[in-house]
Amino acid sequence: MWDILGPVYNHHICGANAELFEDIARRAPAGCRDSCLEVGTGRGYVALNLAAACPESTVTGVDYSITQVRSAERLRRKKGIANCSFRQADAMRLPFADASFDGALTVGSIKHWPEPRRGLAEIHRVLRPGGWMILSETDREATDGEIRAYMKRLSPYRPLDPLLFWGLRNIIFGGSFSGRDLAAMAAGTGFGAIVLTTSATCPYAIVEARKKKEPACT
Repeated sequence: MWDILGPVYNHHICGANAELFEDIARRAPAGCRDSCLEVGTGRGYVALNLAAACPESTVTGVDYSITQVRSAERLRRKKGIANCSFRQADAMRLPFADASFDGALTVGSIKHWPEPRRGLAEIHRVLRPGGWMILSETDREATDGEIRAYMKRLSPYRPLDPLLFWGLRNIIFGGSFSGRDLAAMAAGTGFGAIVLTTSATCPYAIVEARKKKEPACT
């Protein structure tokens, strides 16, 4: 599906969520960015923002859709960002060894995963002890007013508003998770130090968490 719908999604979502993508990249903890993974990278906006802000880091973006991966790679070349790469991969079976990354991000992707907890468990597996995760998704508890305000970012075609609102309310947001759902899933897959906030610019919930550290050797 995303091989077909990805370009349409990219065209409308990029501008609408630009400030969210920048905010997520800024939240990556300073000093813990050497190796970062974005799961469900789409066209790579968050991964490329993070890579541009942290040229000393190595950022890897993965997506299930090969069309999206190719689109992200074209954008990477256009921007001239060398410390970021993209590959096709399934969030349910990440092709990386245990403890491969210092941090991981996933934005607007988990609602599409067939088994969200399994995907979070995979992120947990590939993080090093103490590694950070940022998880953001459309907030199922967003009000109609918040969704209508968000619609103005998505489309200038006011005659389409009733159809767009129905799709957002019932499919995109209605089929998503609340912030409390996301925090509970993170805790249930072994993450700690969980902080739940919301975006100041879009009706998205944001969960920041850490993989628990192993006991120190004495």
